[in-house]
Amino acid sequence: MHRELIAELEREIDPDYAAAWAPFFGIKPGKYGEHDILLGIHVPTLRKIAARYKSLPETSLLELLHSPIHDYRFAALVILSLQYPRNPQHCHELFLQNMDYINNWDLVDGFAPNILGRWALEQHDESKLRELSYSLNFWQRRMAIVAYQYFYRRGVLANGLDVIDWNLEDAEPLVHKACGWMLRVIYVKIDKHLVESYIIDNYTRMPRACLRNAIERMPEAERQKFLKGEF
Repeated sequence: MHRELIAELEREIDPDYAAAWAPFFGIKPGKYGEHDILLGIHVPTLRKIAARYKSLPETSLLELLHSPIHDYRFAALVILSLQYPRNPQHCHELFLQNMDYINNWDLVDGFAPNILGRWALEQHDESKLRELSYSLNFWQRRMAIVAYQYFYRRGVLANGLDVIDWNLEDAEPLVHKACGWMLRVIYVKIDKHLVESYIIDNYTRMPRACLRNAIERMPEAERQKFLKGEF
């Protein structure tokens, strides 16, 4: 069945789109996506095609997920997220067992919330997210941070702010940005005053990329005050 899926995907390859987007996925020598192959299938099309194969057997799904082709890995994660409601624990375990292949920002951001985050909230068990937040692998640290988006969009803070705090001074810019992004979601969805206080208390240790992401949705006058540290 996955051969049919691949055939459908290959009909949608757009080399110009791939060339334009490759730098955003770090697909060049020495960067985090150096070994990725991007076909350039537009994301809405990719999701639509993958959804037609939501009953794909596990062996085929894993073959796609282990592919060096970025678009195939994305399709596999679309399918895994669609299979989650029928078998949450197994899908959660598959995600964890195959994290080495979930190694770019769109794969992490698009699926960690709806698989890792959803499982943690539904099972009232944040232990795996806490464990990942200390991982030596920066993609896994980012997974832990962004997985809490599933919590925040339901008005639940849980231990999300602690996970952000543990990674606030991370050496990896992609982790800084994730921390700022989730602070912004907390600001919008849960408690803006909590985020304002957190920024004031941690201003000197907060990377600028994190700060800029965190304050993006603030009114302009407030945003300028936080950019300049005038509070």
